[in-house]
Amino acid sequence: MKKEFNIILVGTGGQGVISASTILGWAALKMDQNNKVRTAETHGMAQRGGTVIVHLRFGKEIESPLVKINNADVMLSLELVEAVRYLNYLKPEGILLVNNDSIIPPVLFQGQHMAVDPEVCFGCGNCRINCLVNTYYQDPKSSAVITSPASRVINGHCEILSGCTGCTLCTQICNQHALRLVQDLSYPAYSEIENEIKTTSSNGFILPASSIATELGDIRMTNVVLIGALLGFEDVPLKLEIIMDSIKKNLKQKLVERNLKALEAGLNLIKDRI
Repeated sequence: MKKEFNIILVGTGGQGVISASTILGWAALKMDQNNKVRTAETHGMAQRGGTVIVHLRFGKEIESPLVKINNADVMLSLELVEAVRYLNYLKPEGILLVNNDSIIPPVLFQGQHMAVDPEVCFGCGNCRINCLVNTYYQDPKSSAVITSPASRVINGHCEILSGCTGCTLCTQICNQHALRLVQDLSYPAYSEIENEIKTTSSNGFILPASSIATELGDIRMTNVVLIGALLGFEDVPLKLEIIMDSIKKNLKQKLVERNLKALEAGLNLIKDRI
């Protein structure tokens, strides 16, 4: 085995990134009692779907828990965009296994506002009159800091302005159903993500890990499906039997059997691709 082996695990809160690192870290220690195992975790509002990244390093001469840029032998990502976000950690020839699931976190919503259907709106002005933003904007005694009104009626139609917050109150007032909520997202297309992954590493694969876990009865086993896929690479210094022992050791007894099936499914999945 090399002097060190470096793994980056990424995803969003609740996807099992940390439990995956626990399974791998325990196995690394059992592979060789002389191994040092170091981990470091970063949680970006993880309980609300924020980014989770775990650095996992093992070997006989490991001191720092942090993986250097361009130095990860493996990256496991449970979410598409999180993989792209941290690609700079991976070695050019590194193993990159990405779950093909997208979880769009709330922080990616850059803003929301109402939109008017001009074919339906006839400019009655009820939405403008009952809009709270407009009310505060027009009230000189208001303590609210409102820099722009939300709407106005012009040329017989309602027009949405920059002050609109997308509260949707106006949809309850408009009898014509001429208003709808628009949410602006900053999220790359699947084709862009796929291209980034394929051009980063010749060992880069996007896998239907969530779908397989769901078919086996629990989407929370997605992380174990990816671990199974990782074991299909000969350069990975972890043995199937030791990972199985780690699952038995670190998961609740009632979860062991199904997770062992997920591990096997992941291993079979990657064998068809490499």
